[in-house]
Amino acid sequence: MTDSLTDTTTGTTTGTAAGTAAGTAAGGSTATAAPPEARAGTDADTAPGLVLLDATAAAAALRAAGDAARGFLDTDPVTQNDPLLARTLTGAEAQVFRSGDALVGWAPNPRQPRQAYVAATSPDPAPLRALLEFLAAYQRCTSCLALVPDGSPMAAAVAACGFTATGVLRDHRFQGGAHRDVLVHFRKAENPC
Repeated sequence: MTDSLTDTTTGTTTGTAAGTAAGTAAGGSTATAAPPEARAGTDADTAPGLVLLDATAAAAALRAAGDAARGFLDTDPVTQNDPLLARTLTGAEAQVFRSGDALVGWAPNPRQPRQAYVAATSPDPAPLRALLEFLAAYQRCTSCLALVPDGSPMAAAVAACGFTATGVLRDHRFQGGAHRDVLVHFRKAENPC
């Protein structure tokens, strides 16, 4: 498995060690270290490649995803315009990745430094699994929370990735003229140390 990242802001692909050193030397941050990309081949256990999107590209991609992106990291691309989506994602320090046709993203929990909020637009667990691997390896996250709106396609991916339903936020989200429940799912890292 190669360690590289395609960054849509610059269009460059960097390796983990060299790219991190070059990014830091150029005044960049090591917080956006490279996620693992897919190995060549079609093995079923191969994680799909993750492509980091900047806030503007992420907002446009979320809008294109439509209803599947409702509730994605506490955004609503159906009712929010692109500048507001970009500002919300930036304010939450969120990162959004494209993996094939799916979008996955994460934001740090400000009250728990080693915990991440995660979201996906697809019921396919492979992109979410790749994001979880990235979070464990490069962000050192020991646990993840997924806030899944009732009826979201993300629910299947969350269940397949080993999340446990821990609660329900009753009437947490207003959508379609009514308040909707949001399901809270929790997952602890397999090897937190």
